Amino acid sequence: AFADIIPVTMIARMIGIPEEMGPQLFTWSHAYVRMYMFGRTREQEEEAERASKEFSDYVKTVIAERRAEPRDDLLTHMIHTEHKGQYLTEEELVSTTIVLLNAGHEATVHQIGNSVRTILDSGGDPAELFRDEATTERTVEETLRICAPVHIFQRWALEPAEIDGVSFKRGDKVSLILAAANLDPAKFTDPLTFKPDRNEAANLSFGAGIHFCIGAPLARLELNVVLPILFERLAGLRLAKTPVVKDVYHFHGLDRLDLQW
Repeated sequence: AFADIIPVTMIARMIGIPEEMGPQLFTWSHAYVRMYMFGRTREQEEEAERASKEFSDYVKTVIAERRAEPRDDLLTHMIHTEHKGQYLTEEELVSTTIVLLNAGHEATVHQIGNSVRTILDSGGDPAELFRDEATTERTVEETLRICAPVHIFQRWALEPAEIDGVSFKRGDKVSLILAAANLDPAKFTDPLTFKPDRNEAANLSFGAGIHFCIGAPLARLELNVVLPILFERLAGLRLAKTPVVKDVYHFHGLDRLDLQW
């Protein structure tokens, strides 16, 4: 009712997709994400295939509309922006739009839930945690550090390397546990404790290097805006029941977060 709606609404507005398509975008996106789960079924794979085709067909219709009637949105910008005499092909426009829609909301939905749970579990006073812009930013960063929405990413070694006695050759696939890096005692004192005033090191919840998440500024902006509003409007917010962690691979979030106020 809260975490689901905000990120998909924001990314739809930016791209130029009607907001009323939000529920359908969720359905398609969730069908994709099931492919990250262990033990996926043939039925789920077929559902992901159907979602892929339906999603692609829908995006093609919106692209056609923007070609005919350009607007002030990201899709129009992608269609009409030229680089060294080239424009994005239809296939590139479709795939880029779908990636932006999926990546632009999935992890942020999880992180809104993770952040609310972390804050409520901490017993801290939301009025203090969000008393000004700087304090709000610190609180958001600490929730990202201690409860990252994406726990693991896979990368490939570009050159031979040895790290902590482990040798890698070019082409080796490596799973990087971002959540573990965020709890590194060499970087963070008392790393398992939620300290909203912590200012020790950057968290790796959005990755690092050339693959740093392109959507990080948007996700941070959404968290810095929506969390203070939620706690301000719902005084005395508290957990109604024990949250259940969602069974998905590499994402980390909750199935649902039932609250009282």
